[in-house]
Amino acid sequence: MKRFWILIPLLFLTLNLIPSEQAGARPAHFSPNLTASELIVEVNDLRAAKNLPPYKTNSILMTIAQSHADYIASVGVLTHFDANGAPPFRRAVTAGYSVAGDLSQGGLFFENIGFGPALTVSGMVSIWQADADDLKNLISADLKDVGAGVAVVGSVTYYVLDVGASTTDSATPSATVTPLTGTQPAAVVISTPLEDGRVYHVVRANEALWSIAISYNTTVENLKFLNRLATNDIYEGQKLLIREPEVKTATPTVMVTATFGIPTSTATHPVTPTVTSTVTPLPAPPTSRQSGGIAAGGIILAALIAAGVGAWFGSKKSIRK
Repeated sequence: MKRFWILIPLLFLTLNLIPSEQAGARPAHFSPNLTASELIVEVNDLRAAKNLPPYKTNSILMTIAQSHADYIASVGVLTHFDANGAPPFRRAVTAGYSVAGDLSQGGLFFENIGFGPALTVSGMVSIWQADADDLKNLISADLKDVGAGVAVVGSVTYYVLDVGASTTDSATPSATVTPLTGTQPAAVVISTPLEDGRVYHVVRANEALWSIAISYNTTVENLKFLNRLATNDIYEGQKLLIREPEVKTATPTVMVTATFGIPTSTATHPVTPTVTSTVTPLPAPPTSRQSGGIAAGGIILAALIAAGVGAWFGSKKSIRK
């Protein structure tokens, strides 16, 4: 009976040596539930520190900001133009927000965008503060309304902040927007290609998509495809991709050798190849702390079972005597 009680702590020790599958488990990536309202609160806190009134949340701007956040997250590229090539103020006007100011210059409407891995709201606002143009949009005294959008893909967070002033505000003048149709086309100034061969063109007043296509020896359809334009409408200040980067392919170098004169040959005797064999050691099976623990636990458990059986038979013999 005493031997039985000795076996109990040994059995407990053996079970502890066998590793648990849950011990090596790691928590999955946790992404905080970021909301666009948190971004607006952060911006308004900055404005309060500058003794400026807070921006008013506008439902239309919230919608277009979130839509653009989803778009840039889907393509993985920071751009102020949507899938149809519309700039921020055009998206606002199309959605029903009456942008104030001179719309030929974009009106009183601006957009901040940014992204980064595990980038927090305060981190994004700090990055915008470090940029002069983005900071102006955060602390402008002329802008009144705000909308924000947040999208997360994997560990990367994308932010969009749209701020503007509407014609419904008595302090701001009304304005209308007219797309450039090119009825009186101006001379197109050809842009210089970048180092990789990519060509961009910034639309100027009175330029049309067809006149730009002719000037760059391309087609309207190609320009619409490259810039994801649904219509032929373009706007002053819009940046168009004219030509994609050149793909350079390496030209293989061919080495040519020539022998002049009568070639000479030297008789050679055949050589019997010597075959040598090399014994390749079998790879040892990988070991790990987990497999080692399992093996050790199994051995000890088997020994304990054998000892328990022996003790049981011993006790039976002692009883018979």
